[in-house]
Amino acid sequence: MYKQTRQSCLSFALLLLFVAYTFMTSCITTRKSIYFNDLKDDSLYPGPGPIVMDSITPFVDPKIEKNDVLAITIQTNSQNESNTPITTSSTGSFNALNGFLVDKNGYIELSLIGFVKVEGFTTTEVRELIKQRAKEFWIEPVVNVRIANFDIAMLGDVGRVGNITSVSEKISIVDAIALAGDLQATARRDNILLIRTEGDIKKFVRFDMRTKEIFKSPYFYLKQHDIIYVEPRRDKVQSSDGTFGRYTTYVTTLVSLISVMFAFRIIR
Repeated sequence: MYKQTRQSCLSFALLLLFVAYTFMTSCITTRKSIYFNDLKDDSLYPGPGPIVMDSITPFVDPKIEKNDVLAITIQTNSQNESNTPITTSSTGSFNALNGFLVDKNGYIELSLIGFVKVEGFTTTEVRELIKQRAKEFWIEPVVNVRIANFDIAMLGDVGRVGNITSVSEKISIVDAIALAGDLQATARRDNILLIRTEGDIKKFVRFDMRTKEIFKSPYFYLKQHDIIYVEPRRDKVQSSDGTFGRYTTYVTTLVSLISVMFAFRIIR
């Protein structure tokens, strides 16, 4: 009888320690780590067919801003009489130092063409504007314009922290995360922060990558110079904090002592 009671007390003490440890480590469910987990299994193949979302956010060409760097090329089959070079920037690997910086007044300056107002216009609109001006100097010019420093800053719990430079102006929050090496397993997928500067104001927007509703967000497509911050989960922050580790040890020791005292009390 005494041996049986002792085993029961020890089992109870071990169970109490297990519950305390589980509570302290704050285990997270697998569902909270899955992207778009609100998609039903109906989308599996073979089955009823794909899930179709309407009213998703349409892509809008970004506007050129002050301090943007533009990569601009002007080409034609007919050279002008003065043999002036017709290419205003390299068509190979582009160096931003060779681009055209949009000044504080929203202008760039091109050879022969002069100053061109570009702030507030899309690259498509600027291309047509430069093309019309270039016809004064070249025959049927072909103009290409793109934002050379279309970069997104990725911070926090991602695979690669730093600036992402996109060759395309069409980049979404999903694209940016993929280019940054995906979210870490310890990242919060329900609280991703976007910081956007528009003129003299800053906007703060949060995303939840666990739901398909993200595709309906008006901020789904990013703009140049956006900042994305991925918050780590609490357990990662706590595990990296030595103070928390010491407190965990203290609590575990205390629970052990209480369990032992409780066991001896029952035995007596």
